[in-house]
Amino acid sequence: MKSVFSARNPLSTRLTRVCTCALACMLPACGPAGDGPPLAVERDSAGITIVESLGPAWGDSARWRVDPEPLLDLAESGTGDPHNFYQVRDVKRLPDGGIVVVNRGSNEIRTFSADGSFVGAAGGHGEGPGEFTNLQQVEVVGDSLLARDIRSRVTLFGPDLQHIRTMEIDDDVTDVRYLGDGTLIVRAVTHYPEVYGVIRPPEVLLAYDLEGVQRDSIGPTPGSEMYVAEMLSGPPLFGKESVLDTRDGRIFTGSSDEMQIEEIGASGEIVRVLRIPDYPLALTPNQVEEERQARLDIPLPQGVTSLPPPFVQAIEEMPSPEARPAYADMLADPTGAVWLRPFLGQSERGGPEHWVVLGADGAWLGSVEIPADFRVTEVGVDEILGVWTSEFDVQHPQVWRLRR
Repeated sequence: MKSVFSARNPLSTRLTRVCTCALACMLPACGPAGDGPPLAVERDSAGITIVESLGPAWGDSARWRVDPEPLLDLAESGTGDPHNFYQVRDVKRLPDGGIVVVNRGSNEIRTFSADGSFVGAAGGHGEGPGEFTNLQQVEVVGDSLLARDIRSRVTLFGPDLQHIRTMEIDDDVTDVRYLGDGTLIVRAVTHYPEVYGVIRPPEVLLAYDLEGVQRDSIGPTPGSEMYVAEMLSGPPLFGKESVLDTRDGRIFTGSSDEMQIEEIGASGEIVRVLRIPDYPLALTPNQVEEERQARLDIPLPQGVTSLPPPFVQAIEEMPSPEARPAYADMLADPTGAVWLRPFLGQSERGGPEHWVVLGADGAWLGSVEIPADFRVTEVGVDEILGVWTSEFDVQHPQVWRLRR
């Protein structure tokens, strides 16, 4: 019998050896008489907990919702340069109730009190201790902050934003997450295939300590897809992306090939698999062509009347995928729920997003509508944090009330 699990994710290959026919055995046993099959089935297979959802527990309604207006807007809670934002990469809640913002435009991390008052800033343009060339991310590490630069430099700041140390942790880091217990989980590209077309540079998960010393290699994981042509390198049409998050000592990862998330242990073993089989991902030829056109219909620099022919040719020759990625981002919240941001192509953006939510038990609950033009960076128990971009491209780091 054919396994119901995909072996495309290297972290999932063990599943194909242990899960071949268990679903067929479990479904009849779990279905209530006269009521059809259950919406979610949980089972254990060789020590791996597998949760498969056949439908959302909430049905067509949304049990959780976001209030219509933000609780706090840092672009309006004060005046002056600290409240002007550009290229915001990250917004997170601090243990004392304050908020930290990564402002890529100034290569700074800025901290604010719970009421939105500016507290302090660290960083700035440069390559010296505590400076950044392309600041991307911040992680809360107890009462300290860990900031990741795009050049694989990771900087640790103390409670008062004093510089503690700067570490070079790997050649090509794409993400860093704090696991707890002084451990960092680092996602890094191992190599780039030297071929043209759609490629997926493989990545590896590594464990580091807060001194910048590698502790262990957790295991391989798919990277994010790229399209490489002679005159162009960038994301392909509906390109798949890998995701990573940690919460309370747990590691969550996914490849976006299907609606599946895996929880893994610090040694790379699979602990839990959360799946929504047959989640609709098919693309129509019209959707693909609209996305291709959106890549060609872009603003041109002043004085330029048309795109370079090699650029146009590269876009026109991009492969046409038959399915979209299952998601574009993932966040684990403090209750143990996993939130998945739907993948939207360049031609599909502009309205509210409906994040798919898997409960703490792994079952599919339903979707939560996120305000239009708001990018979520953190989900709390009763709030979401992120950045809203106005029609004039002004960025507003905000906090919104989440009602469960």
